[in-house]
Amino acid sequence: MREQGVLNLLRVEGPMSRAEIARRCGVSKPTVSSNVETLLALGLVEERGRGARGNGRPGRLVAFTPSAGYVVGMDVGGTTTRAVLADLDGRVVASHRAASEAGSADALLDQLAGVVERLVDARSGDAPILEIAIGTPGVVDAVRRRVAIAPNLPALESDGFLDRLDAALGQPVTVLNDVNAATRGELEHGAGRGVDDLVYVSVGTGLGLGVVVAGVVHHGVGGRAGELGLLPYPPGGTSILEDALSGRGVRSHSLAMGGDGDPETAFRQADAGLDPGARAIGHFLGDLGWALVAVVTLLDPRRVVLGGGIGLRCAPFIDRIRADVARLAGFDIDVRVAELGDDAGLTGAVATALEPARDVRRWMEGGPQRSIHHHPRPVNDIVDTHATPLEEP
Repeated sequence: MREQGVLNLLRVEGPMSRAEIARRCGVSKPTVSSNVETLLALGLVEERGRGARGNGRPGRLVAFTPSAGYVVGMDVGGTTTRAVLADLDGRVVASHRAASEAGSADALLDQLAGVVERLVDARSGDAPILEIAIGTPGVVDAVRRRVAIAPNLPALESDGFLDRLDAALGQPVTVLNDVNAATRGELEHGAGRGVDDLVYVSVGTGLGLGVVVAGVVHHGVGGRAGELGLLPYPPGGTSILEDALSGRGVRSHSLAMGGDGDPETAFRQADAGLDPGARAIGHFLGDLGWALVAVVTLLDPRRVVLGGGIGLRCAPFIDRIRADVARLAGFDIDVRVAELGDDAGLTGAVATALEPARDVRRWMEGGPQRSIHHHPRPVNDIVDTHATPLEEP
């Protein structure tokens, strides 16, 4: 749709005349004028003054209107809930942070509805909340409309929670796994920029994987793609890989080496080359190397990004990790530490909400509110802004 191309151009490049739009898009001025009139009628663009004077009479400038609507992005964890209100440029207008109401489904639903209400009140004017996207722990099955394996936030697993969430917030809500949300955040605005095939490995209180194929985050048939932490490890035993690659895995290695069991202490000692932390982290990195070799051998990504609280602490050891993976896999792989830190999931939730909110076809059909069965386009097919969604004005 040509209107979408015009909107993307104005959003990224800024105001320009109809003549310049026609030149940049390689189409006739009458065609562009028709496209612009459509966007003006939808409220997605506005006219602003006139361009610089040239040989002829300067034309009126057409500009993207970020305040035509807003989106809400949320990162709901077992302990903390964070949320932002962003305009269509991805600029944060308001934010909220509070302890998660994890006691029951009713308490959590009430909290999320209250958060959205506060953010709605922070709008400038009465432009609508077009989309809401929420990253949560657990396996999110969008087809069966349920969340499973969310031990840190069991309220999510209650019967009919996703349908009740839509009702509580007054519109369809996109719910996605928190690691997949962080994956999209890093893909668009972090260490994954410019890459179409990516694996994001989150090592923190648990272990999760986000897989990007041809620019699209792959969720799997039932939302289980990337649940690497559930893999039996070592093979034949009763433990799982998450027991080794997580905060509790570092704790176990530290205690086994005579340390105090604190992951932060172990990493600090390893940074300085001191035992028992150096030995504990050495064992942890061995497990991590084995897992990464399995991942890159299976998926052959362009890049691997390490995130999560423990993954971010691996920055001093990134050269060792690359060398270990190359030695065991037999080929070099680009392994990096995430750039967005704790903001990755929230950034990804905002990006997920912005895609349908900026879809001109949805505006023309009566509004960009999406259904749970929305099929994303490759990220690199979507022209983006130069700012990250969490940049506040």
